[in-house]
Amino acid sequence: MASPDALPGDDAVSQESRFTPDQVGAAMATLKAAGDSGASWFFWIAGLSLVNSAISHFGGEVHFIVGLAVTAIVDAIASEVGQAEPGLATAFKMIAIGISVVVAAASIGFGLLAMKRFLWIFAAGMFLYLLDGLIYLLVGDYLSAAFHGYALYCMILGFNAYRKLNQLEEALANATETDDEADLRSDQEISFETP
Repeated sequence: MASPDALPGDDAVSQESRFTPDQVGAAMATLKAAGDSGASWFFWIAGLSLVNSAISHFGGEVHFIVGLAVTAIVDAIASEVGQAEPGLATAFKMIAIGISVVVAAASIGFGLLAMKRFLWIFAAGMFLYLLDGLIYLLVGDYLSAAFHGYALYCMILGFNAYRKLNQLEEALANATETDDEADLRSDQEISFETP
């Protein structure tokens, strides 16, 4: 049996009738906000990765731990090539910036589609971010790897909230269809009874 404070959607169809429309609406709003919060991490990742790239290309020595390892590696390669071959420095810097912009745009795309509740896209984005975190782990940047873990935890919470919201909406749609069918049968019975 479900707990009295369980959200609609936890047991899908069986619980939806126990809640008032206001409670269901509030639960849906809560789930939507939690999902949006998890999906918004993709925007932070994109923005801070671009900031990390800019810092790297302008000679800075710091980076944000939420940024991507992939863009940090590309930036480091461009910097090393630029130091070894000064004539190629500008070209490699522009290529690295271009790659960082494409990767950031992909992260933004994951965020936008995740907010539209394409759960498989959300999961794919989380998987790629997990792989990126493993790169940090392999190179010994444990703080960035740990922060990737925290960000993934927040994303998983958002993913699960969207999943529950989808289930709740499906249960409500099924309940509404059942109510509409019952109303139709009732109307048909009434129409047959009247002369």
